Amino acid sequence: QGHTFQASRDYYDKQLKILPRALMHVTDVSIKTTIFGSTYESPIMIAPSAFHRLAHNDGEVATARGATEADCIYTYNWLYSTMPEEEVLKTAGPKFLHVYLTTPSEFLEKILSEAEIKGYRAIVATCDHPTDRVRNTVVPIFDEASKTVDHDLTQCMCMPNMNLKDVVNKSTSGVSGSVTWAHIDSIKKLTQLPIICKGILSPIDAQLAIEHGANGIVVSNHGGRQIDTAPPAIECLEDIVNVVNG
Repeated sequence: QGHTFQASRDYYDKQLKILPRALMHVTDVSIKTTIFGSTYESPIMIAPSAFHRLAHNDGEVATARGATEADCIYTYNWLYSTMPEEEVLKTAGPKFLHVYLTTPSEFLEKILSEAEIKGYRAIVATCDHPTDRVRNTVVPIFDEASKTVDHDLTQCMCMPNMNLKDVVNKSTSGVSGSVTWAHIDSIKKLTQLPIICKGILSPIDAQLAIEHGANGIVVSNHGGRQIDTAPPAIECLEDIVNVVNG
């Protein structure tokens, strides 16, 4: 029903306020940040969304270029990219690699073993996808987005001969309610790269992420498209910051 999506919009539009400070020296302002020992010009990370050719003919390559120009980290979604990975990796700028914990182990092992060689700096694992997504909201979004480009949705993908229904079915076919924190333990053994758990809203889960060796978390409700009636992510941020101590 889109409750989480609407609640998130309402929070930003009506509740979020930024308290200004007076008489602060701002002639030399920097938004640089340090993540896992590396310094970045910006604290912004582009999330691992899918099917970028719905927005631009160059798809994920264009997004990666834009991230480089904006001094942002780009997170590559290997499963639902519309452009070959090697083309994305040709672009400059730091990149993280996104994975689904439901990926068959033989594929996941290969992906993770090659990630560091390819130049990725961290692994982002989606943790908030335990069941099928809210299809009655996803299908209209894809349908509406597909009207904004001058080619069929199937042309936006590296997976030919798929219609909109196929796309939604594929995106949920690997979903498993059996995914647990043990999966984080497993992928920690497969790579030396930092592991980031994406989709954390509960302070309890933030603490569990720490206990299972996660190097970072992304406080996110998946845009409200996975578990409807979840709270706005920014509403959860303060409690989580208190747990992770920073």
